[in-house]
Amino acid sequence: MAVQQQTNKVIQGIGASPGIVTGKAYMIERFKVRLPEKRIRPEQVEEEVARFLNAIEESRNQLTEIKEKILDLEVRRHSFILDVHLMILDDEMLIQDTVDMIRKKKVNAEWALDLILEKLDTAFKAIEDEYLRERRSDLHYVCSRIFRNLLGKKHDDITKIKGKVIVVAHDLSPADTLQMNLKNVAGFITDIGGKVSHTAILSRSLGIPAVLGLEVATSLINGGDLLIIDGGTGEVVINPTEEVSQSFLERRRRIKTMEREVLKYASLPAETRDGVRIRLQANIEMVEEIPSAKTHGAEGIGLYRTEILYLNRKDLPNEEEHYQTYRRLAESISPATATIRTLDIGGDKFLPDYSKSNEMNPAMGLRAIRFSMKETGIFKLQLRGILRASVHGKLRILFPMISGMGEIRQAKAILEEVKKGLVKAKIPFDRGIKIGAMIEIPSASITADILAEEVDFFSIGTNDLIQYALAVDRINEHVSYLYEPLHPAILRIIRGVVQSAHEAGIPVAICGEMASDPAYALILLGLGLDEFSMNPIAIPKVKKVLRMSRFEETQALVERVFQLKTASEIESHVRNWMAKRFPKDFIDYHTEEAKA
Repeated sequence: MAVQQQTNKVIQGIGASPGIVTGKAYMIERFKVRLPEKRIRPEQVEEEVARFLNAIEESRNQLTEIKEKILDLEVRRHSFILDVHLMILDDEMLIQDTVDMIRKKKVNAEWALDLILEKLDTAFKAIEDEYLRERRSDLHYVCSRIFRNLLGKKHDDITKIKGKVIVVAHDLSPADTLQMNLKNVAGFITDIGGKVSHTAILSRSLGIPAVLGLEVATSLINGGDLLIIDGGTGEVVINPTEEVSQSFLERRRRIKTMEREVLKYASLPAETRDGVRIRLQANIEMVEEIPSAKTHGAEGIGLYRTEILYLNRKDLPNEEEHYQTYRRLAESISPATATIRTLDIGGDKFLPDYSKSNEMNPAMGLRAIRFSMKETGIFKLQLRGILRASVHGKLRILFPMISGMGEIRQAKAILEEVKKGLVKAKIPFDRGIKIGAMIEIPSASITADILAEEVDFFSIGTNDLIQYALAVDRINEHVSYLYEPLHPAILRIIRGVVQSAHEAGIPVAICGEMASDPAYALILLGLGLDEFSMNPIAIPKVKKVLRMSRFEETQALVERVFQLKTASEIESHVRNWMAKRFPKDFIDYHTEEAKA
């Protein structure tokens, strides 16, 4: 039944890819298939297993065909996302566990796969890292395709979108977006998804505005409705009046002018007016993201997450796989440096034996460096791969979740053992490779002065540091308001870490989301950080504000901030200072950020 047309109806979601566009709604209806749950007779079991395996093969053929049909070179760069889905279809844990479920429980394939999906979904939900947690959507996309093939349901033909439209869907898989003629897509709107979903990543890379996580978009919007979406603030206006349309178009004009101006700064050095040089680097998960990082002015990779190598598979990555991945990373970013963070999740996320022992509090359990210390065989394989790749470019090693001196010494001892093995085998590596510690646990920040004696650099992970220091879960909607980067405690922790690092003569970087906000960047500059690492798309904005500033004025700003007592007072002071200091360039940006 059609929804009655509304005028100027505003709904709020997550601004996942910036930009303001208008266009007609193009609805993609992706209704959830109803899964039959049937018991089967013993003589039907092998037939049911064969039916499941045929659906797997059909799904594999469909994704391969989609990948082969991508003609646009820019879009083809993102086809690696489909490779992830093809890997899931080859995953022994998913396939064999479903087959075992069919045989053991004597149930139909749909029911068995749904039970296995529920088990794997629980493991993904416990992952702290937002990017990796979002990868559970890949599992759902693949299983949805398998379910449809089992049930004989047709997959929508979305290759023939005509005109410039705004695509509206409950959710979009990478296969959906990569099949579309993106020249005809003005924007994306979905009910679910977040800033690190594949739709968001693809949209940002291609410069297509997107608002996700709207929850009610598909129930409020009709096909053909006129829409305005603001991918910066997360606003969507349904059937706007001419007056409202003009106000958004004027704002788009101002933002476009600002963005063109900001992008000019991408290739320039990040240096203040009084000569203080800062290194701006990128946080990435895949080597395929490096071209975008370079385009946006990254001077290296400040954080390369390695967890994706371990996920969506039953076996462990071997040494050669590690080596080839890190070699591509080193060669692609050369002559700049790439910092590789060793495994930062627990074994429950990729080892079957670990998933059986659920931890009450996985965020503070056996994960990251703690897991690596327990499973030294897995740790050594990764370290050998990194060391071997280090002869192909400049690499650094970053140990995550360090809580004290004992862990850093133990990690270094294992690294030395691996080095000796390579020397004995006459395998070349960079013998002077730099070692760093992630400062993301309060105990590490308090003992930063002694930790600095053992490492070559620090990298402050503000995302976890804020959560641990303020005892707040930022994905818990009831307490997420307490997640405050400018909390006086957080600023004092950062100041102490920087002082300890500099007294020891080592540089200190920041690789959390804090670095990507120009207002926060000036505070971090005033606190004395040497390197900032962030989402590549944020680099030009941060670079511009740094080049327009003087180091001495950011120090004065920090001095004033430390006189204030609450996070809200500090936030208000900093935003007002920015508005006065950069009225022409950043007042629109900050006003809209505050709304988001």
